[in-house]
Amino acid sequence: MNEEYIAISIIFGWLALTAGIGAILTRKRFSKYSSVESWFVAGRSLGLIVLWLSLGANIYSAYTFLGLPGLAAREGVKAWGITLYGMISFLIGFIIIPVIWSHARKHRWLTIADAFEDLYDSKLLGAFVAITGALWSIPYIQLQIQGIGYIIEAATYGHIDPLSAKLLAFTLIAVFTIVGGLMSVAFINMLQGAIMLISIWTIGILAPIIAFGGIDKLFNILSNYATSQPEGGVFRLTFTAKDLSWMITLIAVAPLAFWLWPNRVQNIFGARDVNTVKRNMVLVGIYQVSQIPAILVGLTAIALFATGTLSIPVYKKPESDYAFMLVTRQLFPPWIVGLVGAGALAASISTAAAILHVVGALFSRNAYQRVFKPKASERELVMLARVFTAIIAVASLVLAIYAPGILIYLLLVGYAGIVQFFPAYVLGTWRKGLLTKYGALTGMAAGMLTVAIVKTFLGRPLGFYEGFWGLLVNVPLALLVSYIEKKLSRRQG
Repeated sequence: MNEEYIAISIIFGWLALTAGIGAILTRKRFSKYSSVESWFVAGRSLGLIVLWLSLGANIYSAYTFLGLPGLAAREGVKAWGITLYGMISFLIGFIIIPVIWSHARKHRWLTIADAFEDLYDSKLLGAFVAITGALWSIPYIQLQIQGIGYIIEAATYGHIDPLSAKLLAFTLIAVFTIVGGLMSVAFINMLQGAIMLISIWTIGILAPIIAFGGIDKLFNILSNYATSQPEGGVFRLTFTAKDLSWMITLIAVAPLAFWLWPNRVQNIFGARDVNTVKRNMVLVGIYQVSQIPAILVGLTAIALFATGTLSIPVYKKPESDYAFMLVTRQLFPPWIVGLVGAGALAASISTAAAILHVVGALFSRNAYQRVFKPKASERELVMLARVFTAIIAVASLVLAIYAPGILIYLLLVGYAGIVQFFPAYVLGTWRKGLLTKYGALTGMAAGMLTVAIVKTFLGRPLGFYEGFWGLLVNVPLALLVSYIEKKLSRRQG
């Protein structure tokens, strides 16, 4: 019980400290900007360090701490596919993100839906992006909620019910986000991003050394395990043909969605200037490299199981998603478990809070105001954003409790939906007029429907990533409908 108290005291002490600091800083800055701009994009005042650490914690959360090590422990080599698509994402981001920020500043975009509304001169299209962006973010939020439960259960040595922990921690951060807006989320994320970097690198480097004496010895154990694993195990160190088709299509598609997540776009919109954005693209890449030690922790977990040191079957799901915390608990003292748990838990909560904040902004501004009540007051918009945030939070929590999924695949489902925005956004920005508003709308809707059908009923035909199938339907249909629409328009003219 002493171990439980030490770890949990550190975890919730850190949460209380960061939440308090975020609240104080938010209240000091809130009066400087109009309420809507402050709540949505922090008055476009975020500097380099705050933006860097905030984006790091926003992007690399429960999926880095838990999902990626879990995938490495369960399936081995497939974890490298996740790392590769992230690396490519930063190359793309360095090119397109400064352009996105410049357009946002020039046209006063506050949300990603603002961009679509402006590019296609269509309130309907903006509302569609707002609502579907919120819906496809639910798996991402669900991932964080499940992760919170796993972290609490492991960090308290099984003495705290994960359901109770999820309800308490997630409710607190959701309420705080509703009250504070992006500025509070950004400053909380800044502190979480710092502790997360330290935790991942410390555990990732030391775990294989403490457990086996070095990384070379770790891979000797893994090589033997891959040939004699328990029945039902799917761990491998080399790619199968199906793995390769999944990884190639994932790498081709997922990087296109990386910077179109509504919460990431809104963080970028909050940057102070374009130079801050460019430097940030380079700095945030440090977090991407941090996935390598996270994978090493997952591999250490399955090696500990293979040698009988760890009794929990991390080759199974959902046990594999506990890998990072189980390794930490097995090899390190309780106070380190508490510090690592604090970083992992806080990063998960802050990411969920950032997503919740943005989906509320999307609904109130781009669906409610644009379509239903153009003259809505700023007070009314902020209140509606808070209400919608609470609704999405509850829906995500219910799914996490009654329909839990594997953490890494929850994220990839969200990516498959969000990437359907990419063709319409890119063509609307760089080849304006090629797509019409109904072409863009039809393509995105059909792509998202295809993703849902492939994921639910078809089980990845040919091993292809479901987002790839969505784009195969999205792009040709968008071009076809746009062509027909322009033809009909010319005839009528």
